[in-house]
Amino acid sequence: MPDLPFVVASAATVLFASVVQGATGFGFVITSLPVMAVYLDPKLVVPVLLVLSTAVNLPLMVHTRRDFRISRVWPMMLAGAAFTPVGTLVLARLDAPELKILLGVVTGTVAMALLLGFQRAARNQRLASIPVGAASGLLTGATGLAGAPIILFFANQGVAQRQFRADMVYYLQAVALATLPSHIVAGVLTVEALWLAAVLLPAGFLGVSVGIWLSSRVPPSVFRRIALGVVLITATIAITSGVAG
Repeated sequence: MPDLPFVVASAATVLFASVVQGATGFGFVITSLPVMAVYLDPKLVVPVLLVLSTAVNLPLMVHTRRDFRISRVWPMMLAGAAFTPVGTLVLARLDAPELKILLGVVTGTVAMALLLGFQRAARNQRLASIPVGAASGLLTGATGLAGAPIILFFANQGVAQRQFRADMVYYLQAVALATLPSHIVAGVLTVEALWLAAVLLPAGFLGVSVGIWLSSRVPPSVFRRIALGVVLITATIAITSGVAG
């Protein structure tokens, strides 16, 4: 287990990230991973956050169930699940500094694109969702960042807020569950990772409960901007830390 100050810092990070997840339907991993990867080995952080994300998504699945339609996202789900083992191989083989740089570049690029309002809608959304799902699966296995390509894709397509939130929640849960077996086989999901996830779980449940409560009272765009600002800062820190080795 990491030292107590690192555990406390991780709990605070998970609390904030799960509030964002509860309010917007995404942001748990993309907000918490660049922060925790600065002071913990990314090979530990990725499986920990994968386990936590599957847990904190359960209340959200119940909350958004009426707005979810599997017909909208099943091609994306299948593509994402199929490509997660390839991403897990990347996670098992890359060194920690390389992973930090990868995490920082991916999260920073997505955050900047969203803040700048990048939008280029695809005419055939179902067909276009397949390569997006494949990219998401690769990132899930390697970095846990399943939502990065999906967030950008849904934003590009102008998906309505309630649909956006529900489809993100169910997609992220499906791909996370598909990733767990490959992490176990690759030896990435260790006893240490499970213990740390268990310690941080109360913070995750508290945060997602607060986020769900806030979702109907405060515009999600407020939380989105806060999360993206934090991601840009922490992505820069992660890249700097990775370059420094």
